[in-house]
Amino acid sequence: MTEKTVTFTVPQQWFTGLEPTQGTLIEEIIRLGLQQLKFRRALDLYRSGAGSLGYVAEQMGLSKRDLICEARAHGLVPLFDEQMVGEELRL
Repeated sequence: MTEKTVTFTVPQQWFTGLEPTQGTLIEEIIRLGLQQLKFRRALDLYRSGAGSLGYVAEQMGLSKRDLICEARAHGLVPLFDEQMVGEELRL
């Protein structure tokens, strides 16, 4: 696994109600933010016709099941054919 070093300044008000001195808090914020960005990009790809939910989930490193749940949470109803329904029933 490769790592990236990133340095940036975060406005203090973003931390209201949180303890910004805890290293694990910063890691959690970044992990959650990256995950949400991946979901948003994957749904944008799906909407643009780049591929099926399974395909874009794989491209973004997400589970297909999680992406389907996220799609539904955003009012996007995945299109299913007979093969996809069979695959979903085996999950």
